[in-house]
Amino acid sequence: MKSDSKSEILKLTSVTLSREKQDKIDLEFEKYTKAVNYVIRAILKDHISSGKKTFDLLEEDISNRFDRRPQFVRDVVKTAWGEVQEHRRLAQTVRSMRDKAPVFRAGRMIFSQPIVSVNEKGLQLQLADGEKVPIPFDKRSRNRLIEELESIVRGKAAFGRVRLTWNKEGYMDIDIRTEG
Repeated sequence: MKSDSKSEILKLTSVTLSREKQDKIDLEFEKYTKAVNYVIRAILKDHISSGKKTFDLLEEDISNRFDRRPQFVRDVVKTAWGEVQEHRRLAQTVRSMRDKAPVFRAGRMIFSQPIVSVNEKGLQLQLADGEKVPIPFDKRSRNRLIEELESIVRGKAAFGRVRLTWNKEGYMDIDIRTEG
């Protein structure tokens, strides 16, 4: 990453998703949550000291239990380490958190390429079986950020990780971290 490049988070909302898409995405959310919590338990149980060691030790196990895609494993490990670090920071000031293990709550996924791809109309989520589920952006949020989305499509800006959060029934909040 260049020192002169700036990082920005684009906040978008999806349109109302069909029941079929919601069911497919729900299964992905459930699998992601279980995988992250599995990694968190392994980090705490085995006293693993870094993300690289976690990835090396658990890569095969996560692949066999949850999803074979290497990028899925990387995203799960990175999210689990983020949760552990956030819990440790909060436990220093919040007494009630000190004797509890961190837990990743359902309703949030953080993915990077090639699992998600972004264009000016929406985002495509690739499932474990190779199927791509399109998640269109709603018109208001898309029009507000159309220049940034077009610069991603043209290659002038790159995007990092994409956070998907269930907002309410049928809707999803989409946060895209851009570089450059």
